[in-house]
This record gives sequence, structure tokens and C-alpha cells, in this order.
Amino acid sequence: MEKSGLLSRIDQFLIRLSTREKWMLGGGGLVALFLILYFMMVDPTLERMAQLDRLIPRKEQDLSELLKLKQEYQSISDEIEAIEKRLPAEGIFSPLSFLEENAAKNRIKNNIAFIRPLTSQAHKSRYREMPVEVKFEKVTLSQIIPFLSALENGPHPLRIKRISMKTQFSNADLLDVTFLVLSYEKVSP
Repeated sequence: MEKSGLLSRIDQFLIRLSTREKWMLGGGGLVALFLILYFMMVDPTLERMAQLDRLIPRKEQDLSELLKLKQEYQSISDEIEAIEKRLPAEGIFSPLSFLEENAAKNRIKNNIAFIRPLTSQAHKSRYREMPVEVKFEKVTLSQIIPFLSALENGPHPLRIKRISMKTQFSNADLLDVTFLVLSYEKVSP
């Protein structure tokens, strides 16, 4: 079998080399092969490992933040669930009568200028928000604070969204207080 032109030239070249030159050529080939393998496989692997080692602390920090967020979410979810359990069924609770009763208990019912229900809003078909605007005239701070505290700590979840207090022009000890109370009830599906 005849060798192709390139192989025969290589054979002739190798035959003409001395033993020492053949060893040098073989050693150079091994070094070249080693360098090629190193730069093609080993070095990228080492760089990737170093990069991943640098990422580990950041990923651990991300994980701890994620766990904190999970705990916070669970806590808020539990609070929402507890509040939703306290919500009265539709039509059972009347914020208007509750406000009047509470004003009577705190002896400021005669100071009511108005209690005005506003348009209610349904939220995601689970509950309805019922806003009520209330205004008291000529009350003292020591009269209104227990009333507001009783609203927020009552048996039904009420929230004071906005409040405005103005002193009376004729008597600086008396206040005109206007606030928006939000009450909530479950919506029947």
C-alpha cells in the first residue's frame, strides 16, 4: 500500500532526524498537547469553579433574604386570615349603629354633626369595604381619643383611614373632628 504524499514526506522528514531531534520533537508535541488540553479543558473548569465559589456567599445571602420574606409573607398571611375570620357575614354588622352606640358609651353622641355612609367597594369578591364619614363638633381631645380607640379595638375590624382635627375659633380646647371609618364584611359568593 502506497502512502499519500503528505505521509511519505513526514516519514522522510522523521527518518532524516537524529534520535535527539526526535526526542525533542516528541517532547515538544507532548508539551503542545498538554497546553492545548490545559487551555481548552482545565483552565475554563478552574475559572468556572472560582466564579461559582465567588457566587456562593451571594446566593446564601439571597437564600436568607428569601427565607425572611417567606416568614414575613406567612406572618402577614396569618394576620389576614385572622382578620378575615373576624369579618361579619354580609348584612349582620351595621357600622352606623355601631358608631352611634360607641358615641353614646363615650358620652359624645350629642356632639355628632353627621354620620354619612359612602359608596361601598368589593375587593376581589371576598369582602366588601364600607366607608363611613363621621364628624363630631365641640369635643375635647380627652373625649375623642377613647372613642377612636374603641373603634379600632372593637369586636369587628374597623380602620380609621383619614382624620382631621380643627380647633374651634371661639374655644381652643374644643375640636371639630372629621374622620373616615372603614368597616368590612364578607361577601356571599
